[in-house]
Amino acid sequence: MSLPGRPDWSWQELGWYAVTLLLFAGLLYFADTREFLRAIARVDRSTFGVAVAVGLSSLFVWAWVWHRFFGQLGITATASKTVRLFFSGHFLNSITPLGQFGGEPVMAYIIADTTDTEYEGALAAVVSSDMVNAVPFFTFTIGGVAYLYLFGSLHGFLFDVGWIALLILLVGGGLAYLLWSPDGTLGRAALGLLSAIERRVSWGEGVLQSLQDRVRRTEALFERAGRDSSFLLTTILGSHLAIVAQIISLYVVFLAMDLEPTFVPLYFIVNLSTIATLSPTPGGSGTYEAAFSWLMTLFYSVDLATALTAAVLFRLTTYWPGLLVGFLTLLTLDREGDVEPPQDAEL
Repeated sequence: MSLPGRPDWSWQELGWYAVTLLLFAGLLYFADTREFLRAIARVDRSTFGVAVAVGLSSLFVWAWVWHRFFGQLGITATASKTVRLFFSGHFLNSITPLGQFGGEPVMAYIIADTTDTEYEGALAAVVSSDMVNAVPFFTFTIGGVAYLYLFGSLHGFLFDVGWIALLILLVGGGLAYLLWSPDGTLGRAALGLLSAIERRVSWGEGVLQSLQDRVRRTEALFERAGRDSSFLLTTILGSHLAIVAQIISLYVVFLAMDLEPTFVPLYFIVNLSTIATLSPTPGGSGTYEAAFSWLMTLFYSVDLATALTAAVLFRLTTYWPGLLVGFLTLLTLDREGDVEPPQDAEL
């Protein structure tokens, strides 16, 4: 069901935006709005400006990963255009009610349109980049848990988190291997499914044949993206700099709030709160701030108002400014290439 005058927004999508607003309202209510505003007012503006600059640098690291995969797949785009495409994708992912996922098909369409490349290649570049950029959150978490196990005190909660992160990394790594490997396991499975459908229906033969051709092209392009293991290793290692920038940004946010930052809690807050972006709210908003605030109260003896202030300020350094930049860059791409994303991008 779609809203009158807004056929591209369904009631279900708007429902997740409503959930986001309710989560924020609940956090403000329990944190005491007045205390929250007082905490915001006490922030040192100049120090916070440094945090914003450092936090935004993490987005440029992820844009660099996009540029690497563009080159690997033969997509012609200058560094500046890649940055604009990345920020546009950041914006689209964040307004899609699927957490940090869901905007990739539309973004692939825009990349294909503005760089004059095939859709399947653009999709392979975007999905491959997203997988690489997700790796550091889990490797850092596992590394932190291992460090505490060997040299510090490991509590039950963090031990469980370490196992979960390891499991996610193994499953995700297995999926990435199947996408990038030349053995064609996923491609054969998809082609087998389409062939089975073709045998059971008496219509749509042309459509199914077209889908099979698309699967073959997409499989070949994913294999090309992951063909060079040294390229993948260098790109994955480089993407870890984004998380380093976020940890430094949160450190400076704490200084701006006149809180005493300690490395281990900052390290885990940055990495563990990211899991909340997997929620179906737009960009993980609401759930992210709730998870961040809870982790703050877990690691520090602070009230909820202070924890929520830190969460909001941290998002102002690493997330929300990128949305504004992404909206503006999307407009520039629209003017250049007359981009008009489809209602339902083809996969």
